[in-house]
Amino acid sequence: MKINKAILLHVSMAILAALVLTLPPFINSLQPALKFQPLIKTMEGTRKVQSEKMATISHALNGNAIFFLGASEVSTSEDEHFAVYNFFNTKLHQPTVAYGDSFVDNMTQLALLTRFKQELSPKTKLVLLLSPDSFFFDGIPPTIFADHFPDSVFKPLMSDATMHPILTHYLTHIDPQDVDHLTFSQMHIFGWHYKIVWREIKYQFSSFCELIRNYFLSFAHFGQSNMQPWPAPRDSWSNIDWNAELQLAQQLNRARHESAATLWMDKDIFADDKTVEDWYTAPPSHPEQEAFTAMIKLLHERQVNVVVIIDPLNSWALKNTEKFQPTDRFIQQTLKKYDIPYFDMYDQIYQPGWNWDRLHPTELAWVAMDHYIAEAFNK
Repeated sequence: MKINKAILLHVSMAILAALVLTLPPFINSLQPALKFQPLIKTMEGTRKVQSEKMATISHALNGNAIFFLGASEVSTSEDEHFAVYNFFNTKLHQPTVAYGDSFVDNMTQLALLTRFKQELSPKTKLVLLLSPDSFFFDGIPPTIFADHFPDSVFKPLMSDATMHPILTHYLTHIDPQDVDHLTFSQMHIFGWHYKIVWREIKYQFSSFCELIRNYFLSFAHFGQSNMQPWPAPRDSWSNIDWNAELQLAQQLNRARHESAATLWMDKDIFADDKTVEDWYTAPPSHPEQEAFTAMIKLLHERQVNVVVIIDPLNSWALKNTEKFQPTDRFIQQTLKKYDIPYFDMYDQIYQPGWNWDRLHPTELAWVAMDHYIAEAFNK
């Protein structure tokens, strides 16, 4: 069959035009500018967005910011005046980058720090926010895994002696019905399923189209950059009236209408569920404990300047909170073994108003955390 030269020419020109349009965004994604991001919830995003997040985390861990690593307590506090990434950046003018979202567990925290292991050093200023309840997770949901483990994070971890068996075990024990998408590298371990392969193809195509779209939309700003420059850190800070800050937090927290009648929860949350909940009837997860121990050992080996905060739990809204005590003791013993300072809010007498639901901190709890962090790093 004779090929029509005109059709061949048009197809060739279309391919050439596609290359001209897609090559600049692709090259641009390989050289991300350093962008200051106070809050990073996940590693989701286009290739360029992921590269920018990784550049931010790398620069922060190199000692250019306090790096605050937590879970949903971090991501649900964007509007909290005293959330560490708000208070330290605006009030103390101390660059602070926070990472965390729902179901970030010990394995995820270990993986993130292992991925940036070469950046960890005595210059690093790291805060780990832990919650005793995360030690009862039976693995994070696959959708959460996908948010935090794109190939830029996953691939290097597979050559790490600690993370390789953890990730391999996880990927070989998840139900295909629960999977949103996995990368092709992860499918080498998990297995190949037509629906999951097709979802990943669509996901990658959509991400690449978004990359191209964002690149050309950026020209609409006529050369003006929306990049937030990296702020210069202060050597120290002083003259902080913590009593005044606590009074302000109490004033801000009044909008939640918390009281004993609402189990010291936000009135709107209490209106949804008036019962005292019983969490995690199963015993603590041994893999979660192993991941935590491996993380603390890694930080000790790298001589990281790290402090740990153990989050309070609302004992008014939760039944049988004493079942977390063995886990809390395990955390304390591990930290003491490696001589890591910590602030155990769970172990203290519960302060009404520390949580706006069963777990997540209010302005009042953030002030207590801020005070501890400020004193820990203001040396």
